[in-house]
Amino acid sequence: MTKQLYTPKIGSTIKITLLATASMLLAACGDAADDNQAAADIAQETQQAAQSAPAETAQVADTTPAETVSAEEAGFLNHDMVMGDPNAPIEIIEYASLTCNHCATFHNNVLPRIKEKYVDTGKVKIVFRSYMLNAIDMTASSISRCLPERRYFPFMNMLFERQMQWYDVAKYQELSANNDQETANRLFVESVMGEIEKYARQAGLNKAKIDACLANEEVGKYLFEVQQHAVQHYKVNATPTIIINENKVGNDYASIERAIEAALN
Repeated sequence: MTKQLYTPKIGSTIKITLLATASMLLAACGDAADDNQAAADIAQETQQAAQSAPAETAQVADTTPAETVSAEEAGFLNHDMVMGDPNAPIEIIEYASLTCNHCATFHNNVLPRIKEKYVDTGKVKIVFRSYMLNAIDMTASSISRCLPERRYFPFMNMLFERQMQWYDVAKYQELSANNDQETANRLFVESVMGEIEKYARQAGLNKAKIDACLANEEVGKYLFEVQQHAVQHYKVNATPTIIINENKVGNDYASIERAIEAALN
C-alpha cells in the first residue's frame, strides 16, 4: 500500500522524476496483488529518485504572450470534480492514475457506456479523484487542477485517450536500449513533460501559468490529502478503484452496472 507519494513541497519535486526500469512503467496499476505492490514500489522509487534527479525538464516553445504569474496568484480546483447532476441518487467515486493503462481502458471503453446510460439520464454522478503512482502522474494531475473548471474533464479525457502517445512505454524501452539508464530516464521524462505541457496549452494554460501551477505547493498538498484519504478510508491500493455509494466494486462494466441497478431498486 502506498504510504507516502511525496511531501507537500511540490515545487521542488514536480520538475523531476526518474523511473528505474521499463517493467516498473508497465506495472503501474491494476487489481492483482503483484500490481498493487508494484504501484507502491513505484511511488517509493520515484520519491527517492526525486531527491537526486536533475532540476530541469523539457522546455517547450510557447507562442502565447509572455507574462509573469506568481504561485500565489495561480488558483486551482481544490474540490471534487463531478460529472453529471450533483443531486443524482447514485454516487460513483473513481480513483484513477493518468499513467495507468487500465485507467485509460476504463475511461475509453467503460466510462462512455456508464455516462450514456446512467449519468446523462440523471441517475448517477461520477466523482473523479487522482491517485498518483509516480511523479509524471503528479505533474499531469497538478496541471489538471489549474485549468478552468469547464475544461477539466475535456483535458482529462484527452490525456486518457492519447495516453499511449504521451506516455509511450515502447519509446522508453528504445531509449533504454540505446542509452545508459540515467540518460534514458532523462530523455523519456523530457519527452513526456513536453507533451503534457503541449496539451495543457491547448486546454488554455500558457507556459507562465503552467510554471506557476507547478510552483504552487497548495496544489500538491490538496492532491496528497485526497490520496491519503483514499488509502485510509477506502483502502485504495490499485487503479482504477471504483466506489459506488461507499462500497468498493469491480471496475468492469458488468460489475458497475449490477451495483447501480441494485442501488436504484
